[in-house]
Amino acid sequence: MNKLFILFFIGANSTLSWAQDVDLGKALIEAINLPIEEKRKEIIQEIFSINALNNLGINRIMNPINRWNDEYTPLEYHHTEINEFKKQTGSVYVMHVYARKNGEIMFKDFQFYLDSNPPHKIENIAFIAEVAEPVNLPNGSIEQSQTLEWLSAYAANLNEVYDLYGSYQILKGSSIIFNRQYGFEDLERTIPISENTLFNIASGGKMFTAVGIAQLVEGRKISYDDPITKYLKGFNNKTYSDKIKIHHLLSHTSGVAEYWTRKTDPEVYSATTIDDHLKIVYEAGFDFEAGSKYQYCNSNFILLGAIIEKVSRINYYDYVKQNIFERAGMTSTAYYEHGTRNVATQLARNEGIPGWKEGRHGMKGSSAGGAYSTLADINRFSIALRSNVLIRRETLEYMTSIKNPDLDVSEEYGYGFMLSKKGGEFGFGHGGTADGVNFEFDYYPRQDITLILFCNQNNGAYDDLKKNMIKLITGYR
Repeated sequence: MNKLFILFFIGANSTLSWAQDVDLGKALIEAINLPIEEKRKEIIQEIFSINALNNLGINRIMNPINRWNDEYTPLEYHHTEINEFKKQTGSVYVMHVYARKNGEIMFKDFQFYLDSNPPHKIENIAFIAEVAEPVNLPNGSIEQSQTLEWLSAYAANLNEVYDLYGSYQILKGSSIIFNRQYGFEDLERTIPISENTLFNIASGGKMFTAVGIAQLVEGRKISYDDPITKYLKGFNNKTYSDKIKIHHLLSHTSGVAEYWTRKTDPEVYSATTIDDHLKIVYEAGFDFEAGSKYQYCNSNFILLGAIIEKVSRINYYDYVKQNIFERAGMTSTAYYEHGTRNVATQLARNEGIPGWKEGRHGMKGSSAGGAYSTLADINRFSIALRSNVLIRRETLEYMTSIKNPDLDVSEEYGYGFMLSKKGGEFGFGHGGTADGVNFEFDYYPRQDITLILFCNQNNGAYDDLKKNMIKLITGYR
């Protein structure tokens, strides 16, 4: 991914009230801040593309702009970044505009898609994220003492200013070069987070399911090319289901619809077996034909968990415990039912007032995610994964090769592993997010560096910490 900065040029006869060579993001913030809607509209018509104005219409575009004027002004502009993503169909440009409402601590990251053709005006609104104040990173490598000192001070500041909780670790080989814990496991702030705190890893558990499937493939009990209807008979629409292979589930290209929606929340949160989840998946239906698109979807990994149960003839949780956790020496990791073990409480923001409240949580995790783990155990998993303890080396290489190369996607995915190449540095791993859950595991083979991050909050400062730690490791600025 290449980063570039684009200036939007305002013509000499324009009615806009600022000088030429104006930053596109700065122009947007000025528009949001204007008290008169008609004046806001004049700027918006200048900075949005012709396609956007024709397809969406100025009134539809102005709805969120006017809402932001009500909710966020006066906004203090910070800076604009525009990232280029090179895809099969050409480059996609995403603009990040950083600004903060006067008197607030957190910044807003306003994100937009830009027209792919010059002058790259705004095409569509993506979403808004909560972030900490952007920082200038040191230029040294992650192993240098000055870089680690800067990172230590940065993490401490996020805890002090933004109340960020968590447990963070970077390893070079088997040596820990960065290790910090902040905040509390509980809502009452009586149990400090430690290296041994158990955190929910959400979708990070998809790695365990993928490894379980790979073990069955190595044992010649299944094949990646097997149709899933060889093992699962509950689909009503055979036209779609008969075309799905295990490969499609592992690579999120199956077309099965997402089973976890606002409507199914109560069922998903109360589920305690893979079969409980599977029933909801069967009812979800399909979004597209297998292999035609990439769409990250929890349903795929529920189906994979059901296949593991069918083939191994033991339940998913016992299979993973015996064949992954115990073999890797992960003595603390498990799919604990809520209330049966002291774990980090999942914390969400109290809307409108300072502090935290307990976030929503399910009864038990599944093959799509929701295990609890620790720093030491995730590191043990990382070591076992790449030292032939769990799967063969060539199997891992196959699983961490791109499985959606010809599809129009914004992320590269293998078999149960997210792949990245920033600053020319290849890495694989998986993240996880849920209400009051943030997790990241990445391994960078060339440098032999492991990154592990846990956070038990809905806190935008976590995303900044993760993003900047990855930049320091990869050298991508």
